[in-house]
Amino acid sequence: MKRFWDYGTSTPIQRVGVIILGFGLVSLFSWMLKERLSFDDLLDSYYWPRSRDSFFFHLFFYFIPIGLLMSWGYYILVKIKEWVLKGKSKNTTPHKLHFKNSHAAFEFATKQYSANMNSGKMSLGIVQDTFKLKDGTKQFLIQLADVGKTTLVSGLNDRYVNQINQGDLVYWGFVDRVDDPNYAQISAIGHVLALLDPEYIPSDGKWTIKKDLTK
Repeated sequence: MKRFWDYGTSTPIQRVGVIILGFGLVSLFSWMLKERLSFDDLLDSYYWPRSRDSFFFHLFFYFIPIGLLMSWGYYILVKIKEWVLKGKSKNTTPHKLHFKNSHAAFEFATKQYSANMNSGKMSLGIVQDTFKLKDGTKQFLIQLADVGKTTLVSGLNDRYVNQINQGDLVYWGFVDRVDDPNYAQISAIGHVLALLDPEYIPSDGKWTIKKDLTK
């Protein structure tokens, strides 16, 4: 339920859509209570508000579909826009989806991506915790965006270890699988390649890099 809610409220325009949807539902239920109608009655246009009725009772005709499109239908509208504008000048500034924080961005990503466990490939993840090995090496517990799964991996980056924090959105690069059972259920090890801003560019399928950790 939380994932469903986050999917429809991740960006400011989506939250405005939820407010509009709320007004539409209030209008609808007010009309149903006033006329003592059931949802089945609404299928018959005879029971719809007439011109003589208050404009408030007409709002649900407009606010409910508009609110749904602006909130849970937002990403569909974005894809339609991309399709319509496809082929325009590449000099145009790419459209970005801005999320309220890294967690909201990660929730969105978990519905879009599968973890890539191939050499030389990278995946999007979020830092869940930090831990130290017996030799003092600091590693990061990272959850990868993986549709329908909870995939945990270990991330290394000795050079920028003090700049990586719990809750950071990152690019993680696969190195090797972990076949032995372990308490953290880590399935692979790899490198933390970059810190990311919670901004997604649909046109090229990439996230805005906040800091490149490979240089």
